[in-house]
Amino acid sequence: MNTYNKNQTASRRAAFRCNGAQLDAILRFAEERKLEEQPLHIVVAEYWRYQAHAKAA
Repeated sequence: MNTYNKNQTASRRAAFRCNGAQLDAILRFAEERKLEEQPLHIVVAEYWRYQAHAKAA
């Protein structure tokens, strides 16, 4: 079992398990929609919601 160490933070890429291209796309998405001030987990959720909606259309 892994223990949580609050003094150690994961990189953004490792925290969301994405590659560099995906992280770049998420950050561009945030800039385009003026979401830079939102927490990253909110931006990631909005990005995947947008991707799912675009795929369904």
